[in-house]
Amino acid sequence: TANETGRRILYIGDSISCGTRRRITALSNSEFLCDGFGTSKALDNPYLKPSVELFMQQQNKCDMILFNNGLHGWHLSEEEYGKCYEDMLQFLLQMGKPLYVVLTTDDIKHPKQNERAAARNEIAKALAQKYNLPVIDLHTVAVNNAEYHRPDGVHFEEEGYDLLAKCILESIG
Repeated sequence: TANETGRRILYIGDSISCGTRRRITALSNSEFLCDGFGTSKALDNPYLKPSVELFMQQQNKCDMILFNNGLHGWHLSEEEYGKCYEDMLQFLLQMGKPLYVVLTTDDIKHPKQNERAAARNEIAKALAQKYNLPVIDLHTVAVNNAEYHRPDGVHFEEEGYDLLAKCILESIG
């Protein structure tokens, strides 16, 4: 069955990852199966890593990890964000699986948050480079396809989630 033969992805992210992961499975004809850990926990939340670790312990198989912190943790300065992000990457690297850094999408209704999201994506890219990790750029896909945002300005219509899933599939190939 597909559950036995598909490559399993642990996709750690936010509501965008929740909307995207089922599209990854569908568009790949179950070549990739996503186990999702969706959360709004900020990187400094003391329960984030233990929750991810518990989730991982319950999985029978994991071939790769996708990590996206999403549009959360606005109480953190960019410096604090960078330190916490690096700490999370180090934690995830200990899992011994290929790790992909997934850039945060946008919020078309809040320009200030968009500026901060872009700055945080630069932090994520620099850390990915430091640890020699591949980057999946969902931010550019989201910005270039604003017409697929839902009225809240953050989430996407099905066509938007399809575009995000295709970007991921092209990156993990």
